[in-house]
Amino acid sequence: MLVVSNIDLKINKPVTKPSEFLKSSFRGFVLNVNNDYRYMKTGYYVSLHAEVLGDEVVPTTENALDAYRPPILLTRTAKNGAPIMPFIVTDSVRQIMAEFAFPVAVFPVNPFSFNGFRTAENRTALYRAVKSLSMNYRYAVCVQPLQGEMMVVKCFFGECACEDNSARAVARKVYETLKIPVCKLYVQRFNGGAYLCGLQPLKMEEITPSDVDLLSKMVSRFSGKGWSD
Repeated sequence: MLVVSNIDLKINKPVTKPSEFLKSSFRGFVLNVNNDYRYMKTGYYVSLHAEVLGDEVVPTTENALDAYRPPILLTRTAKNGAPIMPFIVTDSVRQIMAEFAFPVAVFPVNPFSFNGFRTAENRTALYRAVKSLSMNYRYAVCVQPLQGEMMVVKCFFGECACEDNSARAVARKVYETLKIPVCKLYVQRFNGGAYLCGLQPLKMEEITPSDVDLLSKMVSRFSGKGWSD
């Protein structure tokens, strides 16, 4: 197994930098540990290169693409048992207001956005959010009712430092479904439960030393048990 990472992991195993791996012809299993797997980002190209070589890789490019598209993320994880909020995909403010009462959470669907999400508590704010996140109505947006508190959960191989057991269960379901080693989840706490709302990459500056320790522990565990566990 080859570990490829742009994060300075603390493990007793050689770690290959993405730039080195992209020049290689390695054959085997590749564990791609990156802070960002979005389309056209380095993490995505590491998985793509592995697939072109015929390697088995985590995450796959299919899962990487699906994870950052909220409707697909929510649909796939819900089928695997993760609790989600109701949602619609549209570029119509009228449709959103007919479907949901304020406030709402608006997530981008376009593959080039790094804007997280926006909340709207009235019609004016909703128009602004939709226009911004849809790149001036060129893309649809994914809209969900905002009925509770939105939490941000940093997730490493389905594990997180969050003390909320419901949110931790959601994180495990997301990893079970899409096998994204490093990500940031948006989870809504409502009526004593936790509901998946979205997923974004982690910025490097958001990764703390304690996060690196947790991630390194998970990579070591992954390496010891084998990729299919």
